[in-house]
Amino acid sequence: MNTENKFPQFSEEAERFEKIHPASEHQRGIVFYGASNFRLWYSMESDLSKYKVLNHGFGGATDEALLYYAPRLLYPYAPKMVFFQTGSNDYVDLQGSEEEIVKRVIAQKDAFYQELREHLPAAVFVVMSGLLLPGRAQFTSLSQKINAFLKDYCEAHKDMYFVDSSSLTYENGKYRTELFVEDQFHFNSEGQKLWCEGYIRPKLQELIEQYGYTDLLK
Repeated sequence: MNTENKFPQFSEEAERFEKIHPASEHQRGIVFYGASNFRLWYSMESDLSKYKVLNHGFGGATDEALLYYAPRLLYPYAPKMVFFQTGSNDYVDLQGSEEEIVKRVIAQKDAFYQELREHLPAAVFVVMSGLLLPGRAQFTSLSQKINAFLKDYCEAHKDMYFVDSSSLTYENGKYRTELFVEDQFHFNSEGQKLWCEGYIRPKLQELIEQYGYTDLLK
């Protein structure tokens, strides 16, 4: 059973979301659930104003933390579609060889999505690739291997879709550092715009049309 103080660093954020987005008023829409590049995309809901979108990202989130807060920030909203975004937060502190870390993260990801699916059996899951970050360049190979697993995982599971945005930030062995703020972990406004227009909005629109979910449009 979860205890209230397991991830106390996110408690204030969770309370804020519950206050500004009461679950009783936001049913069966689209929830963006993930880490800081969702959290810091302050204009998400206006950038995607055509859609019934809620941004429930919180900075520093890991898969474990997202599961812990899901009974408050995800399940009560009964979303028809969920966009997930996590990445290197899940493995920056893990010890061992790259192969060992990949195996651990893959097992964790499988358990993560299995538990989410138990609670949201009818939802469409959209898994954003873990971002390749210039500020965490030492994890490039690791991130690419986990992204390859996620791509195959989504293809093997019903109502799951993978969006690979790797080429947005890393191509031909070079990072596009100009798309990030000074810390080189988080998108600046230009990075957010390209992420949205090149990857997120097209997949969102495609899936709405594919499933006939016109009720997700405002």
